[in-house]
Amino acid sequence: MLRPALALLSALSLTACAPKPAPAPAARDVSACAGAKPAMDVMQAFITAFNAKDMAAMEKTFHFPHMRIAAFPLHVLTGPGQQDDVFGNLASEGWAKSRWDDLTIVQCGQDKAHILAAFARLHADGMAYAEYEGLYIVENRDGFWGITARSTFAP
Repeated sequence: MLRPALALLSALSLTACAPKPAPAPAARDVSACAGAKPAMDVMQAFITAFNAKDMAAMEKTFHFPHMRIAAFPLHVLTGPGQQDDVFGNLASEGWAKSRWDDLTIVQCGQDKAHILAAFARLHADGMAYAEYEGLYIVENRDGFWGITARSTFAP
C-alpha cells in the first residue's frame, strides 16, 4: 500500500524539477522610436504598390542596391527595372493580392527599423492560399526612407 503512494510522491517531485518553457518575451515598446512610423509607412506603401501591380511605385519604396533573400541565388537589384515578371509569376499561381497579417518592429533606431512581417497571398475571392514570414530592413538614407533588404520564405 505504501509503495503506490511513494511512486506518486516520487513522480510529483520529479515534475517539480522538470524544465518549464520560458515565457514569451514581452513585445518591445517602440512607440518612442523615431524610425517606427516612417518605417511602417514604407511597408504600407510597399503593399499598396504590390497589390496595384505597380512595379515602378513598388520600386520607389526601395533603396538601391536592394537585396531580396528568398532562395538561391541572392537577388541584388542595383536600380529599378531589374526584377523578373513578379506579377505574371504570381498570377500563374492564382494570386490576386497580398495582405500583411502582422508587422512587428523588433529593432528600431532613429534611422533604421527591422520589421518581422507575416503576410498572406490571396485568391480573387479573398481566400488565403499561402502564408509566409520575413524580415524587412527599412532605413533612412539622405532623407529617404526605403527598404534596403528583405528576407522571406516566399518563393
